[in-house]
Amino acid sequence: MTKAETSILESRTPEEYIDRSLKAKLAPAAKARLARLWMESTGYTKEDILRARNRHPYWKRKKMEGSAERTRRRLAAHDYSGGGSVDWSPKLVEEFLSLNGTQPSGRYERKDWELAEHFGATIPSIQYMRRKLRKVRELLGSRAPAARIAEYLSRAESVLSRGKGAVEELVAAEKKRAAVPAKPRKAVKARPAAKKAPAKAGKPARAGKPAKAGKKAAPKAKAKARKAGRAAKR
Repeated sequence: MTKAETSILESRTPEEYIDRSLKAKLAPAAKARLARLWMESTGYTKEDILRARNRHPYWKRKKMEGSAERTRRRLAAHDYSGGGSVDWSPKLVEEFLSLNGTQPSGRYERKDWELAEHFGATIPSIQYMRRKLRKVRELLGSRAPAARIAEYLSRAESVLSRGKGAVEELVAAEKKRAAVPAKPRKAVKARPAAKKAPAKAGKPARAGKPAKAGKKAAPKAKAKARKAGRAAKR
């Protein structure tokens, strides 16, 4: 057995096993054989190794490579909203609570895209509701009635983040406003329409003849008369 193989088998924890296995230049088949021998000698399971592997910085970095593009494709593939948004009514919130159960391990019984398809929503919309639900259970406890949880879920995430006091203050303010009857609006009297003065009827001009000159034509007639008088004196 080589020094690298001995080092792997002497690992005391799954984290140490993953670190030494990564540094060893061994074929995949040899590493698989060593993994089986190590689990038999230590009592650790395959799940323990996978958990340590997912937390290791090297494998974290590998998972992050191209994650933005994978996320974009996943969101586009599971967009069931049709361009609209879900109106989370109390009835719909109760249905969401009934379908958002978790397994004993803590994992969700239904994936986010399955709920998105059921409610005609997007994955971010379902993730938003799940974040709010975790915050609500943190504020109210796991034994809170479903109706109260649904009431808190109707609040914005920013309100929930300010704590239970902020939510209760908002609820009290809404109840106070609802209890005050709305003041009736005063009827506005319509103003009477102003009467238009009747237009003065003028004398219609005779057809075929120009209209008579008004006062502005008088100075011209006087000028002609003065010219005629001066011509007669000459």
